[in-house]
Amino acid sequence: MNKEEIKKILEDITGVTNCQVDFISDGQFGDYSSNVAMTTFESNKLQTSNLKFNSPREYAQEIVSKLLKDKIIKRYFEKVEIAGPGFINFWLKNDVLIDNLIQIDEKKEDYGKSEFLKGKKIMFEYGDANTHKLPHIGHLFSYTYGEATARILKFAGADVKKVCYQGDIGLHVAKCLWAYQRENPTEPQTLAQKVQLLQDLYQKGSLAFDNEEKAKEEITEINKELYDTKSKINSLWLKTRAWSIDYYKEFEEELGVNYDRYYYESEVYQKGQEIVEKNEGKVFKRSEGALIFEGSKYGLHDRVFVTKYGTPTYEAKDMYLQELKMKEWPMDFLIITTAYEQNGYFDVIFKALETLDKKYIGKLKHIGFGMINLKTGKMSSRTGKMLGAIDVIEKVKELSQKQNSSSEVAQKVAIAAIKYSFLKNNPLQNIAFDINESIAKEGNSGPYIQYTFARTQSVISKSNKVVKLKKVDDLKEEELLILRKLSQFQEIIIDATKNYSPNVLCTYLYDLASKFNTFYNKHKIIGSENEDFRILLTFGVGQVLKNGLNLLGIEAPKRM
Repeated sequence: MNKEEIKKILEDITGVTNCQVDFISDGQFGDYSSNVAMTTFESNKLQTSNLKFNSPREYAQEIVSKLLKDKIIKRYFEKVEIAGPGFINFWLKNDVLIDNLIQIDEKKEDYGKSEFLKGKKIMFEYGDANTHKLPHIGHLFSYTYGEATARILKFAGADVKKVCYQGDIGLHVAKCLWAYQRENPTEPQTLAQKVQLLQDLYQKGSLAFDNEEKAKEEITEINKELYDTKSKINSLWLKTRAWSIDYYKEFEEELGVNYDRYYYESEVYQKGQEIVEKNEGKVFKRSEGALIFEGSKYGLHDRVFVTKYGTPTYEAKDMYLQELKMKEWPMDFLIITTAYEQNGYFDVIFKALETLDKKYIGKLKHIGFGMINLKTGKMSSRTGKMLGAIDVIEKVKELSQKQNSSSEVAQKVAIAAIKYSFLKNNPLQNIAFDINESIAKEGNSGPYIQYTFARTQSVISKSNKVVKLKKVDDLKEEELLILRKLSQFQEIIIDATKNYSPNVLCTYLYDLASKFNTFYNKHKIIGSENEDFRILLTFGVGQVLKNGLNLLGIEAPKRM
């Protein structure tokens, strides 16, 4: 029994479509609640045998009387009651809750999986850090959010392909290589030092481009040469490009991020430009020597796809990138996630693609996440005041090491702290990241969830027995609250799936962990009269916490 099934029964009884059914946050008042009687009270559909109800509560009483006669309701629910001005609350039977607990034990890592998106092929693009630069905190969020969301979609039954699109050619590379040629630096020994050098050179090139006319002309010329594989700059580009690519793969491994395919600007620019030029006069228009797409015709804005110098922009490259993706892996849906500052960019790109080919209509989605900053404010990589992803990770690791004797555990806790601190927020809103709050062992943090999981594993390890669950009659309030929360897990995954919102799962895991710790501090588990049940309950909590953390891309150490 779930929200959708209750909703269907309510719709059959009331004749109202899209009835709202929600979880009850406080399990003391039941498992599900609907406000259908309140929201539809003024509707003409509220007449039964020409009888008009005087209040939403009266109408709710009529609905409840019909619900109590329904076979499915009688099978799964202990009671259905009216609360307040007309809310209808549903309490699952204890036997149903315990059966769910047994399912957790049986399904283990597969508990919570569904077929909600069965048969759907979804390509998810995230990360997208450019070469010749270090990753900043926005990339760190993109990696974290994209990986978690892709895992959730897969857990909900979708066939998911995870991809990364890296800018390995273009003006930002030209700026870096211009500075490299001018300074002719000694090649560093380590990969990290090499990429730090590229970051420093990129910053110098950017400042020169903005402030020196001669430098701007030279960098513009290098940018043209980059698109010529026979140019003298090609060997330097290949060498420095390899540094960046190797570095990012190591960085992604540390984050637990893995891709099915990497796409690069250098493999799509030529055919992207050809597509634009081929459709001049049809989709694209010549303007002041450049080829543009007139987004203004569609309430958007105009953008350049090929410059007056004859070089393709990001926009042109996207034309072939999306075609290549569709060709290699025909999909039902393509999702791209970047900072919301690119919302306008993707509005134009998607409209251009749909104008080029109707096959794209209804298949493209951009998720623009909020800006990520320390509470000290926004910083920019172009000016050198970069909020570096590596710096953030190293600082959190340092704090984690002080709390954990094991360096391996400290690493897992640090990554969990960062990821959870990002993911617990609405992804569409700006986030002010607080390093100290992220690593806290108490409160809504990744380490708190990890510590709770480790506590469940400690109990199970100490019990050292095979549980044979017998009928349980005397359930304590704390036990019932946990059982009710456990029964919501699969539906929470579906809710997170519908809105691409891992924060829904984070809220759930924190609530479950809090309820278990309340139970743990109040009741004896090993040696209690209901020992077998309580050990199984502890296992259930641990398994669901582990499954949920895994979906967030967070490891769950058994000991901390």
